[in-house]
Amino acid sequence: MPQGSYTHFDPQALLHDLFDSEEVVASVLGTFADWHDGAQSDLKAAAASGDAPALARVTHTVRGTLAQLHARNAVEIAQGIESRCKQADANYHPSEADIAPLQQELQAVLAEVKIYLAG
Repeated sequence: MPQGSYTHFDPQALLHDLFDSEEVVASVLGTFADWHDGAQSDLKAAAASGDAPALARVTHTVRGTLAQLHARNAVEIAQGIESRCKQADANYHPSEADIAPLQQELQAVLAEVKIYLAG
């Protein structure tokens, strides 16, 4: 797999986590595109509903997956959204503007995953 500069996820850390098996890393990253599309849809649906607890659950799940890829920036963004939703009062209704930074970072992670897999 290609060496290089990855700023949105850490393939070397993932490789280490998966016992230096490039085949397993390729398999994990190969499923990321399908997962990504579903995660984006789930984020959008939760934000569109204005349901803070639902968005907290979705961002928690997204954060967990991104942590496994060592996508630090995306994890921090997801954690921020999750915390905001969990600490919000009943008057807080998240919107798509709240998730836009996470959606953008997810796209950046996906772009790097595709570059990694293409190499």
